[in-house]
Amino acid sequence: MDKFSFKDKMEIMEAICTIIVSVMAIWGTVVAWENGFWHKVKHIADHLHTQIEAEEKSGSENGITKIIDAVKKVE
Repeated sequence: MDKFSFKDKMEIMEAICTIIVSVMAIWGTVVAWENGFWHKVKHIADHLHTQIEAEEKSGSENGITKIIDAVKKVE
């Protein structure tokens, strides 16, 4: 007779796939770190933050909307 039921086999496969996906996610994060991706994201966020602060200081109400629209156009 079969030692494991179909449900047991599927749960084992699910656990194995979960482990594989987790390892791949960690690997991708390490590769992104090595390539400086997180530094680039921080640089972009800092740049946009500086622009928003400058628009707020100038008193322009539509300044933030203009920045957001410009970012959307780049996408």
